[in-house]
Amino acid sequence: MDLVNEVTTQTAKNTVYKEGVVLSLISYVLRTYAYLVIGTMLTLVNIPVFLVVITRKALRNTYLVLAIVFLNNGFTGISSILLGMKRLIDTGSGERSIDHHQCVLNVPLLPLTAYSLNGLSLLMNSMERFSVVAFPIYYYTHSTRICYSVIAAQYTITIIAITITAVASFIEPARRISNFCLLQSVYSPVFYKALILLTSTTSLLSIAFMVTIVVILRKYGFKNLLHQIFT
Repeated sequence: MDLVNEVTTQTAKNTVYKEGVVLSLISYVLRTYAYLVIGTMLTLVNIPVFLVVITRKALRNTYLVLAIVFLNNGFTGISSILLGMKRLIDTGSGERSIDHHQCVLNVPLLPLTAYSLNGLSLLMNSMERFSVVAFPIYYYTHSTRICYSVIAAQYTITIIAITITAVASFIEPARRISNFCLLQSVYSPVFYKALILLTSTTSLLSIAFMVTIVVILRKYGFKNLLHQIFT
């Protein structure tokens, strides 16, 4: 009976080990090759669109804030590619433990910045579109100032948030982490969660603004808004 129990226990351990290896392999693929594939797609799609909008005056004057959204998405793609390449290089040299301080200002800082910037850029674009339909006369007379203000705001907020997170992570006592520099392991847990919350909140607010825009357009009509501007 003891022999049967021992064999059963060993079989269970082997099964768990094999499943752990499979899960580890899947996790590695997602955290390496997925970054490369998705990053390449984001870069190839968003950067050309940004260049088209920014090089044509008619489009640039109307969709400057939206062009910045495409630029930020392109930056996200480039950051993902760089992070995927770093993971491949680290895999070649072998996984090892390092102090988390070595990763704070390394490649992971780029995707962390990009993720934070994406939510804010979506929110600022929605706010700019909202001002078009909610305050058409004011927007028509101050469109340039509004566009540059919301663009400056998103970068200023992002720089401040990332700087605080990086400084807080440096102040923390050294932690031993994988040289793959996973974002959730590198940065201060409190500030990392705060950044995730900020990104999620700004993304949800951008959706709320867009829904409000649709409601306003359905209620008052686009022609009436144009009439307010030109009369």
